[in-house]
Amino acid sequence: MSLTSRPTSSRRRAPFVPKARGALSEALTSVQDFLRVAPSVPRSVAWLRDRTLAGGDGITARDISLFEALVALTAQGEETETSIRAARLCSVASALTVLSAGGHDAQPRELVAALKRLFGRAPEPLKRGAMFHFHLPAWAVPLQQPGSRYAHLDLSVLARFRRRSSSLLYRQVLAHVAAERIRYEPGMQPFVMEYSPEDLAAALGMPEPAPGASLHVGQLRIRYLTPAVEEIAEHVRSFEIVSVGTAHDTRRRAGEIVTGDDGAALQARAVASIALTIRLCPPERLDAVPTRALDEETFASLCERRDAPPYAVRPETIVRLGSSLPSARLRNRKTGRAAPLLQSEMRVRHDLWLAAIHEALTGEAITPAFETGACRGQRLLDAIARDGADKVFWAFSHAEAAAPDIGPAIAERYRFKQEIEKARKLRLKASTVAAAQERRRTLREARADGMASPKPAKKRVTVPSKPTVPIPSDDPAMPMPPTTVDLTSPAARAEGLRLYREWQPAFEYPFAKAVLVAARVKQAFAAGEYPILAEAGDAYLEAIARLDNVTRAFVPGLTVGKQDENASHYVAMLAMSWPTRVSNGRSVNPAAEIAADRALVNRAVKRDREADRVAKAQAEARKSPPPPRPTDGFRDGYVPKRAS
Repeated sequence: MSLTSRPTSSRRRAPFVPKARGALSEALTSVQDFLRVAPSVPRSVAWLRDRTLAGGDGITARDISLFEALVALTAQGEETETSIRAARLCSVASALTVLSAGGHDAQPRELVAALKRLFGRAPEPLKRGAMFHFHLPAWAVPLQQPGSRYAHLDLSVLARFRRRSSSLLYRQVLAHVAAERIRYEPGMQPFVMEYSPEDLAAALGMPEPAPGASLHVGQLRIRYLTPAVEEIAEHVRSFEIVSVGTAHDTRRRAGEIVTGDDGAALQARAVASIALTIRLCPPERLDAVPTRALDEETFASLCERRDAPPYAVRPETIVRLGSSLPSARLRNRKTGRAAPLLQSEMRVRHDLWLAAIHEALTGEAITPAFETGACRGQRLLDAIARDGADKVFWAFSHAEAAAPDIGPAIAERYRFKQEIEKARKLRLKASTVAAAQERRRTLREARADGMASPKPAKKRVTVPSKPTVPIPSDDPAMPMPPTTVDLTSPAARAEGLRLYREWQPAFEYPFAKAVLVAARVKQAFAAGEYPILAEAGDAYLEAIARLDNVTRAFVPGLTVGKQDENASHYVAMLAMSWPTRVSNGRSVNPAAEIAADRALVNRAVKRDREADRVAKAQAEARKSPPPPRPTDGFRDGYVPKRAS
């Protein structure tokens, strides 16, 4: 193949096929699970705007929801014309679950009638444990082909609708949002969908007027549009219809008489168009927002800020929140739209969540909205106990983004931010200690009952450590019992990485930060912030105790730069070497490894001090006065030849 030829079809990338949200198999086990899971299926814009189903004879809202569920249940990934035309098989129990989601316990005879209206299937009796087959109508074949734009249709919302016009209007709004690529942003203005009365009547499934008669707009509003708007306001959470407006024909001239189709004079102006003003709502489903790839360091920083289990938010949820909210600092160069949240902005959103948790637990109101906010105070704690921290964090963050309240109140309160961060650490410590006590209690009870104790976690060393030659140490030999803690687990490696980052300022500014960081690390070990590393023994704390002497008078070096270099080397070996091994999963015997690092530092200190002593002696030798020169004659009795 030449360099200018086009690639073959076998090497082209397969077309994108959107997937359903929510497990359909889990949702169809019962009506309660169907409403809880609320599965959403992707539908193309052409499918949503098609009016063939609305014009069917006797089609109801329950029939539309059943039709969409059957298509989703029997879908086979990327549909082809052959697979679309093939016979499809479904269970009676699954179909009855969809029909019963609206509150009425459906019977098999109702399913038989619905299948006849939808697919023209012969009315054969069905039993709950049986299966039935059906064929999609011919008009659905071209609409099932994968398209470039699509929207997700919530099956639980369709199942709740009582009127056919509600389902059809719901589909029209989703199609418009997908076609125009409208995305929710906090504070965005509502958009308008404008229809002529005839187009709106056709979209809502209103029968066409008799030949020679005109459309009755009043009946359209009373029997179709108003009930649909009310049901959408009751069941739909992805958008809301703010208002319904009408535009009339231009004002008549004085004395002008306008007659209708029947020749009678009309007293009012005709309706020219009907406009629906619609506002998008924040997405409630976490899987409705795609995740984006982050570098390991950024994602690790989100994982570090753990909290007690009831209030802990998964880092994946914070990343999804960053994709759903626009950044206030960065915009996309190509489209001009706001880019996703930056790492610092995601951290700010998490800080606001910690502030709301602290406010709810202490009862100290930050703003007056503490008494009325849906995600504030005791209502926040009740929602967490009912729905989980991730879902409540999602709702709270979108509400705070739409109407900032806590953010402006604590923007300049730096002491309060330190207080809520300290409260988070105390909650984490208390939960860790409680979990450890519960494990010990379970172990004691098992041993008291004569049962075998739980098996220890298996050690999985993914990267074998290289054999090292023991470094002779000047320190007296001491017994080093083997440790039983698993330092290769993900939790231990995370603690090692966190401890390594704690020492980073001390490595860069040893004389200014080493003593302070050493004291803070000792307090952290005593407070239980590093429970796994603390179980490895006290060898590490004894090693970093030597960093209390990191002063200009103690560290060898003839120049300031040399002293800085030596002090950074001591911090790296005594404080950062072992956490690095732990974070890489290569720490096997902590006591021996830390002792080897201490011995290496001891030899380095002796070597540097000896080098300083030699350099000072040489400098002093250079500064000593030269030997005295004789005043007469030459040195050492030299006599020149000409003088002899």
